[in-house]
Amino acid sequence: MRERRLSALAARQSRTVGHDQLQALGFTYDAIRYRLRAGRIRRRHPGVYVVGPGPLDQRGCWFAALLANRPGPALSHLSSAAKRGLARERGRVHVTTATDTARDLGGVTVHRVRRLDSADLTRIDGLPVTTLPRTLLDLAETEPYHRLESIAEAADRREPLDLRAIRACMERNPGRRGLRPLTRLLDDYLPVGDANEGLERLFQRFLAAEGFPQPQTNVLVCGLLVDCHWPDRDFVVELDSVEHHSHRAALERDKARDGKLLRAGIPCLRVTHRRITRERGELIADLASRLPRN
Repeated sequence: MRERRLSALAARQSRTVGHDQLQALGFTYDAIRYRLRAGRIRRRHPGVYVVGPGPLDQRGCWFAALLANRPGPALSHLSSAAKRGLARERGRVHVTTATDTARDLGGVTVHRVRRLDSADLTRIDGLPVTTLPRTLLDLAETEPYHRLESIAEAADRREPLDLRAIRACMERNPGRRGLRPLTRLLDDYLPVGDANEGLERLFQRFLAAEGFPQPQTNVLVCGLLVDCHWPDRDFVVELDSVEHHSHRAALERDKARDGKLLRAGIPCLRVTHRRITRERGELIADLASRLPRN
């Protein structure tokens, strides 16, 4: 009976189990020691075991780290971002806990805090994790700004960032080093909307930095799907990347598209990465001839 209960628990916790959980299932100290010698379980962290042979998957590593930091731990930082599919962990599990323990856990970075507000916690697929606002605040302390920005943009592509929730989290956590870079992120924030990654996002930021209005993105104009459109100015910008515009056939299609727009009285300006990064002054002048500038 207890073996079946252990199998069920291990299945729920991705093959991990705590020493106290084994005891609660009826395993004595001698029974646990026997299973260790027999290789049926093995130690992962102090008081945490892996059931069965073979390496743990990512979820199992998360469960093991959480079990080793009870009570009240949560996946945080890059692990919280990884659970949401927004970033990779880079080899270590990150756990935040208000428990004052002194354990040194292999492969785990433990972030100890005086208080972990319940409003900064949630559960995803049965795992306790920090909320997205708290995760961004934590990452603002441990990651370079460009990586924080990239993770925030990845989250925004799925659902617009809840700026009110982020600011509420910042108010709950005064004195944090991450407040300054996160404030900068909010000040610079542009909703991703329908913009694609890479060149389109770079162009959006260029427009914001130079005081130009934001366009509608990826919309139909004269039956053509264009990258950027300012309907009140009858103006289109197409963003040309090397990958999509390096072949002769693509260049001919672009000329035909530009001609169709021109016949409709809509000028089209083509913008490349080089123009945004290395010919900025000329690009500003071209855009200013058609668009207002703050």
